[in-house]
Amino acid sequence: MAGSPQPSHTPLYDPQVLLNSQPVIVSVIDPADHSVQFQNRTSLDIFGDMAGSSCHARVAGQAAPCDFCRMPEALAKDEVVSKQVDMPDGRQLLIHWAKAPTKDGRVHVIETIVDVSKRKHEEESLRQSQKMEALGRLAAGIAHDFHNLLMVVIGHAQRVAQQLGSHPCHHEVEMIGQAGTRAAALTKKLLTFSRRQVLEQRDVPLNGLIRDMEDILRRLIGEQIQTVIVLDPRAGHVLGDPVQIEQVLLNLALNGRDAMAEGGILTIETGNADLDETYVRTHPGSVVGHYVKLVIEDTGCGIDAETLRHIFEPFFSTKESGKGTGLGLATVYGIVKESRGYIEVTSQVGRGSRFTVLFPRVLTSMEEAEPVATSRVVPAACATILLVEDDEGIRRLVAAVLRDQGYEVLAATDGVEALQMLQLRKGGCDLLITDVILPRMKAAVLAQGAKTMFPNIKVLYLSGYAGDMLLSHGVDAEAAYLQKPFLPQAIIEKVAELLPARA
Repeated sequence: MAGSPQPSHTPLYDPQVLLNSQPVIVSVIDPADHSVQFQNRTSLDIFGDMAGSSCHARVAGQAAPCDFCRMPEALAKDEVVSKQVDMPDGRQLLIHWAKAPTKDGRVHVIETIVDVSKRKHEEESLRQSQKMEALGRLAAGIAHDFHNLLMVVIGHAQRVAQQLGSHPCHHEVEMIGQAGTRAAALTKKLLTFSRRQVLEQRDVPLNGLIRDMEDILRRLIGEQIQTVIVLDPRAGHVLGDPVQIEQVLLNLALNGRDAMAEGGILTIETGNADLDETYVRTHPGSVVGHYVKLVIEDTGCGIDAETLRHIFEPFFSTKESGKGTGLGLATVYGIVKESRGYIEVTSQVGRGSRFTVLFPRVLTSMEEAEPVATSRVVPAACATILLVEDDEGIRRLVAAVLRDQGYEVLAATDGVEALQMLQLRKGGCDLLITDVILPRMKAAVLAQGAKTMFPNIKVLYLSGYAGDMLLSHGVDAEAAYLQKPFLPQAIIEKVAELLPARA
């Protein structure tokens, strides 16, 4: 249209300013002799001024073009050609080459280099984290099912052993119970790895804990290995479960011992550590905060890169068959994560390994609570208990144990059946014992319904799971709880605690 303004083709921004603002390396190269014609600011900062010099001579220090160079291919195809290159220093570079015609009719190549090392590391860390979480869920499911089976085995073995008295088979039945107890301890390690276990977290002086264990550690490690303990007097207290922290220390110390079959030096150190944003960015899984570090270093055979990728996985072991369960380091990993800590390992084949564990630091030491004296409670006479458990073996075992104590026990397989029993119950009910995970109705809903009918009824939850799993099913954190597998005496004492003796 006449008189209308013509569109301007003048660029609004200086292309060189735009290129200099980019965090990636951009160069323009003459493909005839590989001489650098232009560099952006990032390229200048990293390589210096290469104007007129060949890129391979200045960067790689060689006379011929690099073997991974794709300039000829980019020129022939008239499209962007890419190649990922693994550098000797461990970095991973993603390089793009594209044809760039110039105003004088010549053709140059634009080379763009992006360092993808951090992104690759983060992706690998994410995949590893997802794999460990999936393994944790699998381990928790297996442990839960085994707990139910083992509880039946252990419980009935104890009851039969008590009834046999001095019978010749008494010892064999006791052996069955002991084997079941050892198997239960193994599944407990699986729960620790999967972070499905209740931890008694409190103020723990790490230096004091190590001093108390020093004699045991030296005996377990042996005289052929020199044990060096360096405790920083400024190391603070940690927030954690003392029994679990002892297990971390023992497992890592024994792992170091096993790596030094011909002898060596095992060093145990403590100290404070403050993680900032810079550290967290380069150590996926860590969190900004104040920590106490436990370092266990050995001069043993070291660990290769492939093994390091799997080192915290359950049942992964490099030891000979029969020499280990493959749960030692998996247990350590689970305890540290459940304690909201961080663990890393560095190692070189033939030069030993270094495990660094960071536990949250207690900035203000908490006072130790005075132990409260408790008295032995006599079971309540004629108390009525409603037991709700979908596993028939456990339901029969617990009912038999409680009836032996003089309780009246009603048994149901799920929450719907349990509420129907309570509706027909005229004499009241004193205690509801229920598994946390039930078919047809949540245990928390069952408990609420029972309290509506009988406001004074007590509730005891049973489960092979713990921690966040209970909260996710609506169970109050302060509720009475007994973790499977438990021995018959444990349920007897817990019920007696909840049902005081009556006249």
